[in-house]
This record gives sequence, structure tokens and C-alpha cells, in this order.
Amino acid sequence: LAWPITISMLSFTAMSLADTLFVGRLGTEPLAAVGLSTSVTFLALAFGMGIMGGVKVAVAQRTGAGDVQGARTLGWQGLWLALALGAPVAGLVFVGAPLFRLLGAEGELLEMADAYFAWRVVGAPLTFGFLALKAFFEGRGDTRTPMVANLIANGLNVALDPIFIFGWGWVPALGVGGAAAATVIALGVAALYLATRAVDGLWRSGVSRRIDRGLLRSVWRFGSPMGTRQVLGVGAWVLLVSVLARVGAVDLAAHVMVIRIVSVSFLPGYAIGDAASVLVGQLVGAGARGEVHRAARNAMGLGIGVMAAFGLLFVLVPGLLVAPFGVEPEVAAMARRLLLVAAAMQVFDAVAMVAQGALNGAGDSRFVMVTTVVGSWCVQLPLAVLLAVPLGMGAVGAWLGIAAEVAVVAAISWH
Repeated sequence: LAWPITISMLSFTAMSLADTLFVGRLGTEPLAAVGLSTSVTFLALAFGMGIMGGVKVAVAQRTGAGDVQGARTLGWQGLWLALALGAPVAGLVFVGAPLFRLLGAEGELLEMADAYFAWRVVGAPLTFGFLALKAFFEGRGDTRTPMVANLIANGLNVALDPIFIFGWGWVPALGVGGAAAATVIALGVAALYLATRAVDGLWRSGVSRRIDRGLLRSVWRFGSPMGTRQVLGVGAWVLLVSVLARVGAVDLAAHVMVIRIVSVSFLPGYAIGDAASVLVGQLVGAGARGEVHRAARNAMGLGIGVMAAFGLLFVLVPGLLVAPFGVEPEVAAMARRLLLVAAAMQVFDAVAMVAQGALNGAGDSRFVMVTTVVGSWCVQLPLAVLLAVPLGMGAVGAWLGIAAEVAVVAAISWH
């Protein structure tokens, strides 16, 4: 289960990494704008993403119980939810500029951040549709089909990025907004691919395509705590990014770069936690509760091994990892320091993500929500702000606050 999800998540990360690499050629301020806008975009999408996680858990438990028809009907509920949640998010296109102004952005930084945000929220129905279909496949144990979809999306995004960002032929140069446009188009094509592959599962005769309130309640029971957790967790992250925006463009740009680099290690760990969620959900549905702890322990060992290896790279070759971005020397120097902090928290991050994935699969998403919210708002945010601003440590102080939060969440979740 884990390796195709890992490839999928790495591919999804590569889309953001490609955006950052191309936008980095435009300068420090455009790179900072992407960092600020990406955080706000994820805040807008966060609740819907959590609900789609609930679709996956519900499908996994129905699959484990042998209820094939119920799992297929849940796939349709996910698509209806994608439409219902995507429409209001798309309406946020009109509030981008005031929101970024409130977060401390001004001038060209504000304009570029708003352009990126506008494209991403307008594409929200496509994003949620893609996530709903992905949840349907993964919940049934088919992680390879979403992997192929992610690879298709990534390849298309890389091809479209330079065209839309810098312009080519009849396509005007859209700058930062072009990176978002390429991502939305790529996700739409990936969703179309998954829809064609789901013909046997969702369009088969006898599968109910109507809204089923009972199944929607099941999805809501699993997904609403995940969505709330996503919103509050990303909300704390947006406030942290806004603090860095006020500290300066160098700190924010370095933060954006390191997030992209660290996500190459973070998302495989997250994917292993995702695999644990699917496996635990199926075991719970099958009534094989005795196997749940063994599955979680094996996933934990795998996650720690992968992320510890990446942490070693962050320590040994930070300059090599930063070099491809081609940023200014002061940004690169700051990024190298942040990578050392990131290396120190890799193992804790693995423990937190796998433990929370297993708990979500078991249906205990409320506990995961509480621990994440406590970690984000009571540990990460106050400590990061204190170290970054009053104590003058800038982005390094913010990342020390992040590391402290990860360690606390890891200890609580695995216990």
C-alpha cells in the first residue's frame, strides 16, 4: 500500500517544487508571494481535504467488511461532496486581496499572491473531485491508479509551468499566476483520468448515484474532525507565514524553499501514515482488531527509516539541496540554517504522522484533531512568534517552534 502512495505524494510535491523552481527565476519577491499565497490557498481548501479523508476511511472500512456496493456508493458521495464544497471555495476569489493585505502584504507582493490564490480557488471543484476519486481508489486498497494520476498531473504541470509563467506563442506571460493555472489544469486532467478508470467501480449497473444521507453522515463523522484539524492547523501556519512576511522577504523566501525541500521527506512519511490509515481501516472493518497494532508498528518502523535518511541528507549536503533554486546568497544562507533544524525533527515527524494515520483509520479522528490543534496553537505558534520576533531569530526561530510542536504531537499520538 505504501510505496504507490509515496510516489503519488512525491509527485504531488514535485508539482509545488516545479512551481517554486520556475518562480524562483523571477526573483525573491515572487517566491515570497508563492509562499504566502500557498499557505492561504491550503487554508481555503483545508476543510474539503479533510472531508475527502473521511471518504477514504469510510470506503476502507466498508471494503474490509466486504460491502462492495456500499464502498462504490460512497465513491459517489465523495463526488457530490466535492461539488458542494468546491463551489463556495471558488467564491473566495473575490476576497483574496483584502485577506493578503490583512496578513501584511502590500504592493507587488500583494498583487502576485492574489493572482496565485485566484487561480487555485477557482479550480477548487476540480481539486476536490480529484481528491474524492483518489480517496475512493485508495480506500479500496488500489493505490497504484492514483499514483499514475499523480504522475500524469506532475508531468503536465512541469510542461505547462514555463509556458504560463513566462509566456509562449499565443499564451501571455502570467507570472506567479501562471504557476497556479498550470497546477489547476494538471489536476483537472488527473481527475479526468481517475474518472475513466473508475468506470467499473462507479458507473456499473446497480450502483446508486443518488445522495445517501446515511453514508454522508458516516463520511462526516470521520471527515469533519479531519477537516477541522486541517483548517485550524493550516490557520496557525498562515499566521506564522504572515509573521515571516513582516520579518522580511529573505526569511519568507528561505522558508518557502525549505518547505519545498523538506516536503520531499515529509510527504513519503505522510504517505506511509496514509497507508497505515487504509490498512487499519480495512482491518477494523474486517473485525481483525488484533492485527491493528502490528500494522501500526510496521508502518512506524518504515516511516522512521525513510525520514531519518532524509534528515541525514539535510545535514550532510544542505548547499547541494539549495543550489537548484538559484536564489540570492542571503536567502540561500538562511535556507541552509533552516535545513539543519528540519533534520533534527525528522524522526519525530515520522512518529506523529504514522500514529495519526493509524488513529484516523481506526475512526478516532477526533483525538487526532485535538492533539493537532493543541500542538499548533499552544506550542508551535506562540513559541515560533516569540523566537522569531521579540528574540530576533527570524525564520530560524519560527522553525524551532515548528520542531517543538512536532515533538509534542509525536509523544502524545504514539502514547
